[in-house]
Amino acid sequence: MRIGFAGLGWAARGFHLPAAKRVAAADPVGGFDASAEQRASWERETGLPSFASLEELLERLSPELVVVATPPDSHAQICLDALAAGTHVLCEKPFVATVEEADQVLAAAAAAGRRVAVNHEFREKPIFKAVKERIGASDTGRLVFTQVWQLMNLAPWDEPVPWRAAMPNRTLFEGGVHLVDLLLHLHETLPAGVYARHSSGLDAARDADAIHLVTLDFPDGRLAQITIDRLCPAGTRYVELRADCERASLRASHGGRALLRVGAKRAQKSGIRIDYAPGGLAWMERGRTRTTLAKNPRDDGVHGTARLLEQILRALEEGRDPPSNGREARDGLRVIEAAYRSAVTGDRVALDAC
Repeated sequence: MRIGFAGLGWAARGFHLPAAKRVAAADPVGGFDASAEQRASWERETGLPSFASLEELLERLSPELVVVATPPDSHAQICLDALAAGTHVLCEKPFVATVEEADQVLAAAAAAGRRVAVNHEFREKPIFKAVKERIGASDTGRLVFTQVWQLMNLAPWDEPVPWRAAMPNRTLFEGGVHLVDLLLHLHETLPAGVYARHSSGLDAARDADAIHLVTLDFPDGRLAQITIDRLCPAGTRYVELRADCERASLRASHGGRALLRVGAKRAQKSGIRIDYAPGGLAWMERGRTRTTLAKNPRDDGVHGTARLLEQILRALEEGRDPPSNGREARDGLRVIEAAYRSAVTGDRVALDAC
């Protein structure tokens, strides 16, 4: 399938183009970017043509799928334009800015007879995939309680990327969307309600959710929590996940793990333990017994994007909805919008009211 790229920055070069080169069914043909400097460096680095507009890319190269890898505020319009031209769309996260925009894009896709997918590649990273596959197994049982957290020493107002720095009060939307999507993916349903609080830390004058706490209550008494701390002065962790099931706890640590422990620690087996996983590690705990489930490769972002792209292209060829599709991404936006609404009102927000 012929693939064109909208936006020729880091997302396209660091993730989508390398991923496409690993997928036999993918044929990268070129891209567009408003920046002449980006276009020139893209052509030097990749050998692929570039254009100053989406219209020219579509006219000259006739891609069947457009990868939208521009800043989030431009996603909706590019998706709409690509769909109107008759192409499928694979959009970078976050999908679009609002649920209303998601509805517009999905309606346009239905009218054009085309499909929309979103690159929630964390689903296909080996450590998170291993956790997902173990839920419901005979030795694990059903999912009961899930925690996911992110600890970073980078305040949202200090972001080096200009478009991220321009929206310091959208941390849950921009980076936290991965955490939201993982929870929905593991639970396989929307929560009934969302309760959230956020803070800019000790600087109350700032309008920023540098610290975010979100509680999701799922059907059947299941609960989940999201914690984001962008003001962490201690050891940082990109994504930590704990999924407590009926008979075992499933864990995943993303972003590299190197640990040597000698001796005893309460509630853990004594002795020597070595953990080494530069890209991240998943394991299962039952009592004091611990079993490794999976490790991420160093290039886990490209790996996850490639595995997801492979499944998306297969679904498009077969005329069915792809995994990580636009409707699922819309569900994530519903949760995020509910969290921001709850943080303002102080009330739990029911999803059926969104």
